[in-house]
Amino acid sequence: MKELSRSGPDASASLIRVCSQCGIAPAPVRLPFAVGRPDSPPQKREYRVLGIGPRRKRFVQRYRWVWYILWLCRSCGSEPPTERLWNIIQTHPGTQRLVQEGYTETRLGPEFDGAEGDVTITEEPV
Repeated sequence: MKELSRSGPDASASLIRVCSQCGIAPAPVRLPFAVGRPDSPPQKREYRVLGIGPRRKRFVQRYRWVWYILWLCRSCGSEPPTERLWNIIQTHPGTQRLVQEGYTETRLGPEFDGAEGDVTITEEPV
């Protein structure tokens, strides 16, 4: 997993973060994860290769993702994701609330640099 740090002041910077996996403080590794669901049925998109030739069709589907942050110590943050980490994500209060609302998918997003609770929408091929 790649460690991310946020630039600029953060309101939670004065808080001592505890590792979500082992409980050790401080926990400097930020691991964003998202809980999502399909936001639209598959839609047909037409495109041309290099802008020439016949139009080709592909199907894409929009997904809505709600982001949360887990804080990990350096040793837990440098390991590949384990079953225990996925269990922590599944028992997170935000995940449980969204599952009750119909969200069905979870993903890790170490490249995400937003705040907790941000919503993003992606289009992915079907």
